Amino acid sequence: MVTTSGFSHAPVSRFLIITTIGSSIITSILDIKHQLPIRPTPHLWPYLQLSRILTFQLAYTSSTDLFFSTALLYQFRVLERLWGSRKYASFVAVIFAVNVLLLPFLTVFLKGLTFGLWNYLPAGLTAVVFAALSLWSDEVPRLYRYKILTGKIPLATATEQNDSTTAAGGGGGGGNTRTAAQQQSQTDPPGITLSDKSTTYLLAAQLALCQFPYQLIPALVGWTLGSAWIGELLPGGLSRWRVPAWVVGESPKSKERGQYEGLRRRLEEEGSSADGMRNVSDRVAERQDTARRGFGRQIASYFTGS
Repeated sequence: MVTTSGFSHAPVSRFLIITTIGSSIITSILDIKHQLPIRPTPHLWPYLQLSRILTFQLAYTSSTDLFFSTALLYQFRVLERLWGSRKYASFVAVIFAVNVLLLPFLTVFLKGLTFGLWNYLPAGLTAVVFAALSLWSDEVPRLYRYKILTGKIPLATATEQNDSTTAAGGGGGGGNTRTAAQQQSQTDPPGITLSDKSTTYLLAAQLALCQFPYQLIPALVGWTLGSAWIGELLPGGLSRWRVPAWVVGESPKSKERGQYEGLRRRLEEEGSSADGMRNVSDRVAERQDTARRGFGRQIASYFTGS
């Protein structure tokens, strides 16, 4: 199976990761990281620093948050390949714009609800990352499972198996079912069953627990917005809105060819490799068939074309 690596056919994901890393480094070099997070008191009132509402998602103030966020954004580039760059860019733009007002408002609400104890909103694209995680969990299927053993593997002796078979034969059909279930539970080793997607969820959990407990609110809001976007539950038809084609480098001519041009190229690349392997196998089969035929039949087939 041929897979596409790196940022091939994923320009929006590349732009997000480079911009997030670059802006975080710049704010650290200029020593302006303290101007990114939002504290309703005193930033919004009485200082009226409303510009923080527009800039708090542009960079991270912690290298740990930056690492987990970029690792997840790189993992979610498969969504861009699945949907196309324009749809993925529209999704990121909508979630970013909604969080400009939603997260600060929710922080102010929690501040009043907790009598001033909750007075901090971390900086970064955490809400966008968890919105993409919500869609990735639904759109991308699980490939395989594996188990981490937590105890000793039970070994069933031949005597126990013979006894269980004898008991099952005297007990009828129901006894066979119960005995098979009991035998399966006895031979199944204890452990934790995971899948290939478990490591991604682990990274997301670590990101949500950074700057505990304040990072939990952007994570929950992002997951909710992602579910609402895919279900077209956002107000004003925001789920159906798309950025202009020129934003992602699509010309009118490429637009006429269809929004699945990138996917078609990938399928052609993978198909060419598969066709090459198929041609090799066909040639090998022809040679084997030619070797099995006699010399006289080979001469006859040369003139008859068979």
